[in-house]
Amino acid sequence: MATTAQSSSAVDPAIDLLYRYAAALDQFDYDGVLSMFDKPSRYRVQCRKNYERNGVLHIVNDTDDQLGFRLLSHPSLRLEPTVHVLGNPSARRDGDRIEVGATFNIDRNGKPLFSGEYIGTIKASDASLKFTELLVVLEGDSVPGSVQIPI
Repeated sequence: MATTAQSSSAVDPAIDLLYRYAAALDQFDYDGVLSMFDKPSRYRVQCRKNYERNGVLHIVNDTDDQLGFRLLSHPSLRLEPTVHVLGNPSARRDGDRIEVGATFNIDRNGKPLFSGEYIGTIKASDASLKFTELLVVLEGDSVPGSVQIPI
């Protein structure tokens, strides 16, 4: 497994986008997070049980504009820092799309906060890679009722 700090130029650019996303969240770089999403795009959070049933219930289902508002509404001054650890990253190209994924663990103050899986879609035809969709699938039964900032 690699922490966000271990991202390097030797990593596939699509996988590097996931590392940069996680690092931006850990650093409260919300402008950086938003710059990684194409227009239009979608950010979703779903629990594992609902995802495996092809369920349509989401904890979060934001457009890129709604994600921007979510970040503006919750300044980082109120939050304790997090550390994302990504594992098993993968990227698969299919025509003009790249599907990217990785497992993650997020700690806050040395204690586990969330674990799950990132599943992203990137438009491959663009010069700079950006998410057209990022789905966060949360593991376990302790899924939050609401999510104030991206996971």
